Amino acid sequence: KHTLPGRVVLLVRNVGMHLMTDAVRFADSGRDVPEGLVDACVTVLAALHDLRKPAGAQRNSRAGSMYVVKPKQHGPEEVAFTERVFARIEQCFGLARNTVKLGIMDEERRTTVNLKECIRVARERCIFINTGFLDRTGDEIHTCFRAGPVEPKADIKKATWRVAYEAWNVDIGIETGLVGTAQIG
Repeated sequence: KHTLPGRVVLLVRNVGMHLMTDAVRFADSGRDVPEGLVDACVTVLAALHDLRKPAGAQRNSRAGSMYVVKPKQHGPEEVAFTERVFARIEQCFGLARNTVKLGIMDEERRTTVNLKECIRVARERCIFINTGFLDRTGDEIHTCFRAGPVEPKADIKKATWRVAYEAWNVDIGIETGLVGTAQIG
């Protein structure tokens, strides 16, 4: 017999790390700040009211965590960068290490082929891995469009590489021990 707690947990999707914003600039250089850094800081700041509720109060997370979905990461180096950013933000806000959990979107070719390493570098905060059909298809098109025309979307959905990509994600999730600790999707 299984009993569910009866509520859902809110996950916040941040922007990718490659976007820049002129809304915030570095004071010393006047250069635009990467929007992913601003997004991560504001996301945690917005969650503080929930994270700092007194013991026994109903929170978004029964574990005292907050959950961020991070898209458009191009391989383990960028996942490791996200891990360092979250660790630094936790430190700045006085939060316990690994309070900010990470959902890894497997939607870029370098992430897909290095998924095991992406999970390893974020193993203490990884709460899910998930495929992103449209983004991954866009990455495939961007990677190979100079070679000639690409298949129509309906054909891509049935393409061998696409089916293998979905299966690979699940296989790697199981192989790296995410079963029972993180969502594999």
